[in-house]
Amino acid sequence: MKTTKRRTTRRRQAKPEARATPENPRFNLNDPEAWETFVGMGEGPTHSGNHVNAETALTFSPYWRGVSLISGTVGKLPLFVYRREGEGKSRDPGHPAYYLLRREPNAEMTADTFLQTLTAHALNHGNGLAYVVRDAGGRPLELIPLLPETSYPVRVNGVLWYVTGVAGEQRKLPAADVLHIKGLGFDGLTGYPLWKKARHSLGLGMAAEEFGARYFSNGAEPSVVIEHPAKVSEKAAANLRNSWNAMHAGLSKAHRAAVLEEGMKLSAFGHNAEDAQLIGTRQFQIREVANWLGIPPHKLGDTARTSFASLEQENQSFLDDAIDPWLVKWERELERKLLTEREKREDTHAVEFLRQALARADLTARANYYRTALGGRPWMTQNEVRGRENMNPVDGGDVILEPLNMGDAGGANNEPAQPDPATPKPAGDDAGDVAGAVRNVLHDAAARMARRLLTGWQRAKDRPAWLAGEMRAEHLDVIARALAPALAAVAATTGRQVEPAALAGELCDAFALLVEPDIPVAHDELERRVAAAVCDAACNGA
Repeated sequence: MKTTKRRTTRRRQAKPEARATPENPRFNLNDPEAWETFVGMGEGPTHSGNHVNAETALTFSPYWRGVSLISGTVGKLPLFVYRREGEGKSRDPGHPAYYLLRREPNAEMTADTFLQTLTAHALNHGNGLAYVVRDAGGRPLELIPLLPETSYPVRVNGVLWYVTGVAGEQRKLPAADVLHIKGLGFDGLTGYPLWKKARHSLGLGMAAEEFGARYFSNGAEPSVVIEHPAKVSEKAAANLRNSWNAMHAGLSKAHRAAVLEEGMKLSAFGHNAEDAQLIGTRQFQIREVANWLGIPPHKLGDTARTSFASLEQENQSFLDDAIDPWLVKWERELERKLLTEREKREDTHAVEFLRQALARADLTARANYYRTALGGRPWMTQNEVRGRENMNPVDGGDVILEPLNMGDAGGANNEPAQPDPATPKPAGDDAGDVAGAVRNVLHDAAARMARRLLTGWQRAKDRPAWLAGEMRAEHLDVIARALAPALAAVAATTGRQVEPAALAGELCDAFALLVEPDIPVAHDELERRVAAAVCDAACNGA
């Protein structure tokens, strides 16, 4: 009897499988699944069957639009280094970081490109990194972006470093010399790659897009079965299928007439895009991407749930919820890495975006902002407003005007000064009081007429044409009648005779000179100036 030797094998401890790469001898170059896993960065296919990675995610148009929109908005905002001066602050062009953040962070990029690039890296990859090149004194000279795929933080003996790949080599950089803009993360050191967290949502959207492309490339209508009464060979069936596709596949060949022979029948069992829920799926995926990025869907092209009444609030929500958090991340990280320890400890400097630039394209918002800044309890001067609008300063425009009825709360200066009964009244004082009262009446009437012209100007479709001729045709007589009683009072107190029609014409001229169609004007300021011009013309010498 033949005996068989039993071979015993020692069970070895399993080693972790090394990631398959084309350089690895175990990587099968002929295996499509191996290549798909490699291209998908080891994540495998999504639920929809598509492979999604950092690059393919950006081929999905809503995702591209969202990343581009957020990073582009951050990039376009001016960024300054400020020096604190008491309770205020001013720009500090002498600071080493000022030129880098305002103009050129390095020899190959402008400041807006640098900000946009690192923000896009932080959005898509979770981390936007840049190396701070310093001189011997530690002052920043350049900001060089690092590849987010090959750069990451590590701790060595409790000290934080950054590792990055340069020309195929791994280099270790001090954490103090690396700008790191992070997305949402687990440990506070790195952010989650957004494409990886949203890969199934992105994969579904990409699958719907691919399905639509294939649907239309095959002619969209109809999907058919050709029935032959007899049995056909495999070769004959292939020839028939190829000839049919050559005649009818593709949009350019759709709806051609078909000729069937030998008793063949054509049976359609096609479906349309509506039946396949193609359109609804694609719209839903836009909203999905908007949720992942935290922006209103209408910013990505889905206006189904947006009305004109709510558009302003949604745009403000975009600035508050999607843009401002990234601005704060930038400001805090730049202050940490570009300010000296003394500047941070003594709080002498700050790095801030000019958020007012977000309202630059909104004419109404700018006008309301300036009106508030110049009126009520003003905090800006006229020349500061003109400077924001790239206009030259005017004489007397550097003074903050305080309203006459304002004073310290509870203070004695809130009450008008009462004349001392024992003080003799100057001669002619009664006449001066009457003349001042008459001037006030004329001022109020002129201001009301200026307000009337402003309303007509705002409603006019062609404002230059309205100012040139239609304004006087519509309002000159009304203005003259409104000014007539005040002018009669002027004549009675000063003896100065002014024709109401002539003064109405001067009011229209003053309004046309002061109002500018493309520049926001504080309405109360415009009315005040027009009224002042009219009073000067009517009461000169009074």
